Amino acid sequence: MHAFRKVVVAVDGSDNALRAARTAVRLADSLDAPLVMLHVFPLMSSDLPGALGMSQEDLEDIRDRSARQTFDAVRSEISQREGPIEEVARIGDVAGEIIDYLNDARDVLLVMGRRGQTQLGSLLLGSVSDKVMRHTKTPVTVVS
Repeated sequence: MHAFRKVVVAVDGSDNALRAARTAVRLADSLDAPLVMLHVFPLMSSDLPGALGMSQEDLEDIRDRSARQTFDAVRSEISQREGPIEEVARIGDVAGEIIDYLNDARDVLLVMGRRGQTQLGSLLLGSVSDKVMRHTKTPVTVVS
């Protein structure tokens, strides 16, 4: 039996996320475990789409386009991966959605970049990786 039943990599299109994806592939391959790419379209308030006149369908379309762009970029970066890669896309607070997806699973390994798309966003919102590590029991590997 494997120590980890799957390796999840959080991806947002940043250079750190691409480095995390390369690390996640090596880990998944060495553990003979499935790989899951998790993309969260950031939305800080559930009231925002309504205030902008957006429907739930509009929001899901934006999420799907963002996820597709990110997943395609990551797949081109990790084209050496021979095993299957599952794709999961969510909307909401990035750290909160990652934590929710992991559900404190101890047999899942999360790999993520230390910083996301912008340094300014990290300063204003706090580090997603820090929040995830503080609020989950799931093992986390942070890649710089």
